[in-house]
Amino acid sequence: MAGLQHARIGASLEVASASLAGHRFEKHSHDEFVISANLCGLEDVWLDGRTFQADSGDLTLYNPGQIQGGGVRDGQLWRFASLYLPAAELASSLDLSSVEFDRPLLRSPALGRELAASIEALLASDRFARERGEERLLDFLGRLLAASGTRLPQRADPGRPAVARLQALLAERLAEPPDLDEMAEQVGLSKYHLLRAFKKATGLSPRQWSMQLRTRRALGLLRRGLAVGEVAHALGFADQSHLTRYFTSAYGISPGRYQRAVRG
Repeated sequence: MAGLQHARIGASLEVASASLAGHRFEKHSHDEFVISANLCGLEDVWLDGRTFQADSGDLTLYNPGQIQGGGVRDGQLWRFASLYLPAAELASSLDLSSVEFDRPLLRSPALGRELAASIEALLASDRFARERGEERLLDFLGRLLAASGTRLPQRADPGRPAVARLQALLAERLAEPPDLDEMAEQVGLSKYHLLRAFKKATGLSPRQWSMQLRTRRALGLLRRGLAVGEVAHALGFADQSHLTRYFTSAYGISPGRYQRAVRG
């Protein structure tokens, strides 16, 4: 099982990413939803007494308590990414009272790639990448439920005031930004509807908006002569290299070079 990476993210979310050869799982079950993207290989699936195959590009959707098992033939490469999500967490994130998948197989290579990319981000060492991974995962879940036939509730547009309140909160707490749960509580929306409203108003997710404001604030601090390391600390970057990476990506010049250019 050397090719299986499994991690717990936050209080309730678990993710796995695997690259295995000829592996099979014995029959087992989970308390959570298990949502998996089959990225490579033809998986033989046993689910509650039924059998079917999941090919590359397929998503498998298992409800809590369903008994599952299976794998690929000897020697065959098998890559997949999986999400384990409690029922209450999935429902509340999308502003639903309950969720249940009617069919265990969905053909959607694009959604499969998005799930894999979200999980890769959640497993990253970079905090901002992990936060963006959470946002991407929520967007994925909304698209997944829509594709599987679940109708998501329509909320009235919360309008610019709600988004402005959140922007003010993010600006006030650049060094220690709130998590998505706190953001959603502040504006009275589910996390999914919060992301949709914010992106509709700004074109960015809350994390992206917060990061662009951080790098913009860095410009002013560098012009005032603060050392790059001090700027990184003041704005909540993990370290100087973390600031340098995002600053250079935004402005095409490193913080040090920018400071030397503007201060002579």
